[in-house]
Amino acid sequence: MIEFKERMRIHQINWRKKYLPNIISNGWQNGKSYEHILPKKYQVHNFYPVIQESLFNYLKDNKIQHHTGIHNLLSSWVVCSNFYWPFNNDEGHKLLVDYLNQFLSLNIVTINSIDLEYLDNQQCLSPSQLLGEDKGIRGSGQTSPDLAIVFVNSVGEKGILLIESKFTEHSFYSCSGYSKTKPGKPINPDKKRCLDTEGILNSDFKNCHLLAWERKYWNILKDDLNKNLFQKLKRCPMSLSCYQLFRQQALSKGYEKKYNISISCVFTDSRNEKLMNSVCSTGLNSLPNGWQELFPNLPFKWLTHNNWFKFVKANNLKGKWDKWINYIEGRYINIE
Repeated sequence: MIEFKERMRIHQINWRKKYLPNIISNGWQNGKSYEHILPKKYQVHNFYPVIQESLFNYLKDNKIQHHTGIHNLLSSWVVCSNFYWPFNNDEGHKLLVDYLNQFLSLNIVTINSIDLEYLDNQQCLSPSQLLGEDKGIRGSGQTSPDLAIVFVNSVGEKGILLIESKFTEHSFYSCSGYSKTKPGKPINPDKKRCLDTEGILNSDFKNCHLLAWERKYWNILKDDLNKNLFQKLKRCPMSLSCYQLFRQQALSKGYEKKYNISISCVFTDSRNEKLMNSVCSTGLNSLPNGWQELFPNLPFKWLTHNNWFKFVKANNLKGKWDKWINYIEGRYINIE
């Protein structure tokens, strides 16, 4: 059976030929030319036409660096924009409120804002101060959720959903302290430490090389870790597939300083089984259960783009969302 990513890649190429026939040449990524990559000068055509102008104006006005791969027809950042940015208006907010209340039981009354590459305006909540990361900008060089939804619930509590969007990715990527070197940062002297979860615990996490980089993720999350489960694992899950989950979970807990409710979320495609099984070789159960079992006391939610599409289609009063439904259905939902 053909894997989901390859099926979707073929579908995107066919979609491009049908709907973007005037873009003949292929784009380049990582030094190679691909049919599912648009030339960068045409990258705006990777987005739902209705949002193209407003989205790029928003990015410019807020000094946000979009992902470098937005000319890739498989870009999960583009998927996030195409699925959710069209609903950043009063009518769209109402629909999102109903959806989130049905699937997350949050009793939301009002959505205050929806933002891409969210960065809180309080300096104490910046990734550099809160997480010990190098200073970056919105969308580059620091932890920031692809999408953030700020809301108020029925008892007046203020909440935030920090959302990592995925599409055809195989994992949430490996820890930089394990897999990369950084200028000005000490090199990991012994990567075998990352495979010894009991040793990490016994060292009070000092065996994690991220502490040598002054990253604060474990400082924030270690008291919430299921240590009995962690010490039985074959390796630290962050060294293989969970680094983005780890960082966003730490950011979410840090945001509890400001918000009554702060939830780390993943929005992904329900057909991407490889992503869900990416942690299994560490000894964790497949996602999302494996992550919830590792940090059982921390709020973590997993929703799918597919269910959001179904919800909009089922609640499409007076044909308000017909154009979006037709676009998304042909582009992402109904694949060969």
